[in-house]
Amino acid sequence: MKNVTLIILLFCGVRIFSQQDVFQKLKEELKNEHPEINFENKLIVLNVWSVNDINSREANVQVNKACIAYEFAKLKGGLKGVIGVIFCKNRDQKTETIILNKDKVTKPIILKNISDQDLSNISNVIFDSNGNIVSKNITSDIFEEIHKLITR
Repeated sequence: MKNVTLIILLFCGVRIFSQQDVFQKLKEELKNEHPEINFENKLIVLNVWSVNDINSREANVQVNKACIAYEFAKLKGGLKGVIGVIFCKNRDQKTETIILNKDKVTKPIILKNISDQDLSNISNVIFDSNGNIVSKNITSDIFEEIHKLITR
């Protein structure tokens, strides 16, 4: 029984540290690239997308819509709004820019200098201001997922 408990605690500990690790790397990179932005008490929505994946491109549009609508909203886990971040797996800046302009995605921060390995099992994720994962790999509407976090 002790071995089972130990294994479960070890698994949970590794999972918690890996979530925090991605959040910390993301936050550090955002602070390096955009020192003018205040990240305190804000949700961070990250979408990892590909030029050839229509679903991930649609998720970019939803992140853009959420950033515009909830930029300064009081949200559960982020009382001062939301920051949207997108990361393209293709790493072709010209194609990426063309696609984003075509899809009219202008509000999210485009992340460039983070390792693909750090984001290997993530398609999208919402972090609260403490780095806890609110939602991960959302298959439905990201905008609606953030809408559920509105505090009244």
